[in-house]
Amino acid sequence: MPLVNPIVQPADDSEVDAFKAWAKYPVPDDYLAFLKKYNGGYLNGGGACYYNSDDHTVAAITTFMHISEEVDKCINKTFERFFFTSTVAFQTKDLRDNYFAPDDYIKIANGAEHEHILMDLKTGHVFSFDDETEEELETTEDFLEECFIMADSFSSFFSRIVDDLPDGV
Repeated sequence: MPLVNPIVQPADDSEVDAFKAWAKYPVPDDYLAFLKKYNGGYLNGGGACYYNSDDHTVAAITTFMHISEEVDKCINKTFERFFFTSTVAFQTKDLRDNYFAPDDYIKIANGAEHEHILMDLKTGHVFSFDDETEEELETTEDFLEECFIMADSFSSFFSRIVDDLPDGV
């Protein structure tokens, strides 16, 4: 599993409660536990990648979205001037407004390049979406056709992110 940089402070109960109210759907317990421990964050190392069950690289993961709006909880003061808002709510709104993501899909992480890592709150499944699609997306159905499933739960997804290549690759 990846190491999340300790500069991020865990989400407190009031932030988790506000996030759950914003989400409008039940948030899976494994994702809530991650937020309570890490509140999103930046991965240590230089090459954290998600590998599928066949040990093939599916996505390079760079950042997990925060639920805290307080910069002090998300990054060390030294780096504050380089910080940009990478909250779940902000990033999810962008995907809904620009790409017709369903309202039960939330953005949980950034992948390399133009890749977005999403969670379907109805099922707990984790998906990838690349916004460099060659087609113009005009409906939710178009959006869903461009997504592919990565894992059936956040725990399964998170456990398959590593800094080193799996054995035998």
